[in-house]
Amino acid sequence: MRTLSLLGLDAAERPRLNAASLRRLARLGTVVRWPGLLFAAILSLAVRPISPIGLALVLIWVASYNAWGMIAISRADDESILRIGRALTLLDTLSYFLVLFVFGGVGASTSIYAAYILLIVWMVAYDGAEGAMLCVGIFVVGMIALHAALKAFLGQDFDGRDVLLWSLIMVVAGAILAAYDRIVVGGVLPQGTALGPDGSSLGTGPVIVRALATPVTSGSVPAVRLSPREQEVLELVAEGYSNAMIATRLHLSENTVKTYVENLLSRLNARNRAEAVAAASRQNLI
Repeated sequence: MRTLSLLGLDAAERPRLNAASLRRLARLGTVVRWPGLLFAAILSLAVRPISPIGLALVLIWVASYNAWGMIAISRADDESILRIGRALTLLDTLSYFLVLFVFGGVGASTSIYAAYILLIVWMVAYDGAEGAMLCVGIFVVGMIALHAALKAFLGQDFDGRDVLLWSLIMVVAGAILAAYDRIVVGGVLPQGTALGPDGSSLGTGPVIVRALATPVTSGSVPAVRLSPREQEVLELVAEGYSNAMIATRLHLSENTVKTYVENLLSRLNARNRAEAVAAASRQNLI
């Protein structure tokens, strides 16, 4: 995803969670979905769905991809866990609007819309401010599509006020969550695993954190000048990304990223990534 980069707002993103935290977050999502399914089933007793069969199919659909997610998360390597967790959450956004449709928009029980805030929380955890923007954008489009479908298939009036009201609520919620994530969570760098030039592990511990904490003279001038792309790669290395994760993030081949990393190690006179981050920090490059 390049939403913030295209808007020139990529600086608003917080450092990415490490692989272990992403795995725990994804697993928590699979646990939370089961009570969500139970809630939808109980809701059908209070608010009659327009299609009980449709509701049953949606619940089976969610249970199926959640079961797949539990298996996939346990088997996924560190480089693919983010894609799996993000994909499951995006599937949740689709299922959310399918549930709303089979309930005919839920009618007077519009407070169920507030449940969408949980999905924003998850996307913010995965992708920071960019995740919030994506999830809020999906909500706005989904609300328009939902009311258009209700009008087309059930003859209900298009409730523009409902769409506008809840869209504004989600925009505010997304902004608050993204700001909290950036200020509170983003200010603490994860203590992850130090990686070698090829992305292999060099051991656990706050190696990169210590490197970033190295005192820097505010008036110092960088001895090494980097291109914009080298700067991007260096910043992602400092956040603990592997070569494969950097390649995915920057839409480059893994070999190209490997070349960038090797050049950075050479120019910074470093033997591994941790030393490169320390050297870059001393020179005010990050």
